[in-house]
Amino acid sequence: MTFENITQPNSPSRIQYLDGLRGVAIFLVIFYHAFSRWHSIVPYGDELRYFPLFHYGRFGVQLFFMISGFVIFMSLERSKNFPEFMIRRWIRLFPAMLICSLIIYSTTSFFYERPAGIPEISALLPGLTFIEPYWWQLILGSPVGELEGAFWSLYVEIKLYLVAGIFYFLIGGQRMIWVMIGLFLVAAIVLFLGPVFQEHGWHQAKQLLNAFSGRPCGWFAAGALFYRHFNEKKQWLLVAAIITAVAAALVEGKAGRGEMLYEWRPALAATVVALIFMVAALNQKVQKVLANKLLLTIGFISYPLYLLHENMMVSLIIKSGHLLPWVPPILMPVIPITIVIGIAYLVARYFEPPIRSFLKALHLKLQARGWG
Repeated sequence: MTFENITQPNSPSRIQYLDGLRGVAIFLVIFYHAFSRWHSIVPYGDELRYFPLFHYGRFGVQLFFMISGFVIFMSLERSKNFPEFMIRRWIRLFPAMLICSLIIYSTTSFFYERPAGIPEISALLPGLTFIEPYWWQLILGSPVGELEGAFWSLYVEIKLYLVAGIFYFLIGGQRMIWVMIGLFLVAAIVLFLGPVFQEHGWHQAKQLLNAFSGRPCGWFAAGALFYRHFNEKKQWLLVAAIITAVAAALVEGKAGRGEMLYEWRPALAATVVALIFMVAALNQKVQKVLANKLLLTIGFISYPLYLLHENMMVSLIIKSGHLLPWVPPILMPVIPITIVIGIAYLVARYFEPPIRSFLKALHLKLQARGWG
């Protein structure tokens, strides 16, 4: 997921409807975790689990990937070279990850109902380094957990940055997009035909493509094409963006499902998410709706909110069920969500900026000395 340019929510340098879309995306993810993902442990069980807005709220992450493609292409254009691009990304992502990781780890004894359990100190490593636990287990030779399951999308983001950045500076922006579409198409082919050709190394091919985040490349490439259309106003770019977004959405009907099974409901839900981005990118009235104060504020804090919310929120929902069992299921997560939003706002508004400013100043000093 991307959280480009987190400064002030009303900064003129921001494209406001993108902040609104971030707000929509994080609400979708929160609803999924509150009502559907952890139905086996929340007080209201699966009473609201299959309500479409909640059950398919997981596709809020794919909406983040589309936003990422849009803003990261913009960031690539503003970077002189690949190292500078990656350093800028790290400066954007690390401060909130550091603060939120420390908050999460230091409060686990209070939020002991966490679905992820009480973590070991080694669980700090994957998030702080943006490297998946699997690789840390190989390095350390022992199991390494992670603070939050939701961190998986940050690992994907970093891989998307690496692929996009390397190819952008090697072969240019347009070809970079085609490379990412190519990775997505190969991943889709392996996903659909893998069960038929299991004995021909397709499982290994799937693992390799997962290492390069092949499937998310489709969402990312669609966002990048929308950015190019936003800048260049060429009709073929819009057509390519729409086709890529719809293709990425349709593949979600197969992702992670049974051997030969294709499920149209997830594909339809993912297509709706893609359409939300498309309409927002093309319709000024929708852009004005997305630029309302609530969505802009939630979009402004979406990164720390994403990092913090899952286990803390679920723990608070369970506590609420014990203290306020008479509250209707649809309302029980309201107070927990509000509390997590408040903490995320404090992180984004007061704690994150000083660290980012320090890292930026340090980077400039190192550059002046020829070290960065």
